Amino acid sequence: MKPGIVLIFCLYLGIAFSQVETDKTVPDSIIAAIDTLDTAIAVLDTLTAISDSITAVPDTVDYDTLITDSAKIKPGIHFFISVGAQFIDFKDRSKFQTLLENRYDKYKDDYDADTAGYTLPYKQDFKTVNLTFPISVGIIWQFSDMHSLGLGAGFLYGSESVIVKDKHNEIHNLKYTLQAFPAYAEYRLLISPNLISMKNGDYFSLFFRYYWMLPGTEIYSSWGKAEADFEPLGNGYGIFLGYRFAEWQGLSVWGELGILSLDVKSGEENALLLNSWNLGGISVLIRTMF
Repeated sequence: MKPGIVLIFCLYLGIAFSQVETDKTVPDSIIAAIDTLDTAIAVLDTLTAISDSITAVPDTVDYDTLITDSAKIKPGIHFFISVGAQFIDFKDRSKFQTLLENRYDKYKDDYDADTAGYTLPYKQDFKTVNLTFPISVGIIWQFSDMHSLGLGAGFLYGSESVIVKDKHNEIHNLKYTLQAFPAYAEYRLLISPNLISMKNGDYFSLFFRYYWMLPGTEIYSSWGKAEADFEPLGNGYGIFLGYRFAEWQGLSVWGELGILSLDVKSGEENALLLNSWNLGGISVLIRTMF
């Protein structure tokens, strides 16, 4: 019986029996009211029991186990391919902007010496960001529910191009290109669904990658080129947070967001006077694993 109903019932009885004490008899209306109140209380208890049975969670259901089972990837060897976009933290872009300014100043001086019948030189500036679209393929060994190891190799290419016009209105195309052939070793750790999960979603993983830049990694431009040396000890690392948002009959699709630090060096003298540069930055990837 609910406390509020009990309180009302007690007050009602108090008033009723005070009347009984005065009249020395119990009116039929009081007896009928008591019977009606008992019936209402019985109905309320029945409805409460039905509500509790609907909202109750059976003890036999282990939701943590269900989530964990859905996160499992079949043990064994898997293959993957990934594509994405990467904003490279290439601080040496200022060097190419300076070379561009020098070329433009040369055309400007030539124009100032004799302006009759000529057009004013014009230039574009290099963009202040370097956006590339890396691709990679690889192999993964899934040796437990939460851990896997992998090897991958890819290609990264980003070219920046501008135009400069001289006083003869002739267009000169100037550019520089970042090119790299990264190879990497990977370790994946499943983040327990008990720690981080999305409602009606899949699960998260952390990816740790260590990189080597293979021969062919270089910068080439309208002013010359710089070739990177191969470093046996590696060139840097990447840390990614991945979310598997689709899975169908062993085919998994991941979205990944990560940060990379990739330093390359060139021991040979080159026309660009570059002995090192960075190919790291922010990367967003889509990976398909099968």
